[in-house]
Amino acid sequence: MMLEKCIQKHLSDRVENKKEIGTGLFKAYKIKLGKGGFAFIKYQNQSNNNLIKEAEELNLLGKTINTPKVLGCCENCLILEWIDESYNPNKQKQMAFQLAKLHKNTNRYFGFDYNNKIGNTEQINAVGKCIGNWSDFYWNYRLLYQIEMAYKRNLLSKIHYKQALSIKSLLTNFINEDIKPSLLHGDLWSGNTISDNNKTYFIDTASYYGHREADFSLTYMFGGFSEDFYQHYNKEFPFDDGYERRKPLYMLYHYLNHLNIFGSSYSYAVVNCINKVKSI
Repeated sequence: MMLEKCIQKHLSDRVENKKEIGTGLFKAYKIKLGKGGFAFIKYQNQSNNNLIKEAEELNLLGKTINTPKVLGCCENCLILEWIDESYNPNKQKQMAFQLAKLHKNTNRYFGFDYNNKIGNTEQINAVGKCIGNWSDFYWNYRLLYQIEMAYKRNLLSKIHYKQALSIKSLLTNFINEDIKPSLLHGDLWSGNTISDNNKTYFIDTASYYGHREADFSLTYMFGGFSEDFYQHYNKEFPFDDGYERRKPLYMLYHYLNHLNIFGSSYSYAVVNCINKVKSI
């Protein structure tokens, strides 16, 4: 289905003009509509459920926090309301309070109703497994999956592979058995938040139910979140004891994922993170 046909099908409108916007994984455009106004569209020639899943996640998170309104979706496109970005002096505070509200959404089990993507990597969510132990979920469906992938692709040496596997025996030093599943954004870095001059919105999710601290991993790795952000979050939903110690454990998942996506340029970061976990 062509982009123009997507707009006609879902919005009963035409494309007056379009401007391509780089997002990395999909073709994306700012669309000026024939009836006036604008829309944002992600588009792919290949038909699959990836954009449909993203729409479902945005709608789910949008019940609690600000996400762009989904105007339409199908196997080829995701159409969202257009948000004019501008400076928002309250962005850090807004992100913190919204994220705390999101994390207060809980579930009986860890994982999600379907597998999704973290970047362009399959994110396995223990569909139908009913896993109530965070340590088991995080090891088998987050770390081990990425470790095995990196080793098979010759991105981890045998020595570093064995060191990574040894982390399993250390998890009880970091993770309590009483951790409750919280609804996560899943891919929270600064590029996945946008603001107008009044509100902050969350985009490009990789959601699942997990330990809420795991949602902060990318914020430590790539910046864009000030100390005010963490302080406001902690005021709204105080961090648990041991929070600082668990940082490298949760960062490791995303460093492994970046290793698997972008290659050996992330080798040092992965090994360094493994060593930090083992030294605590």
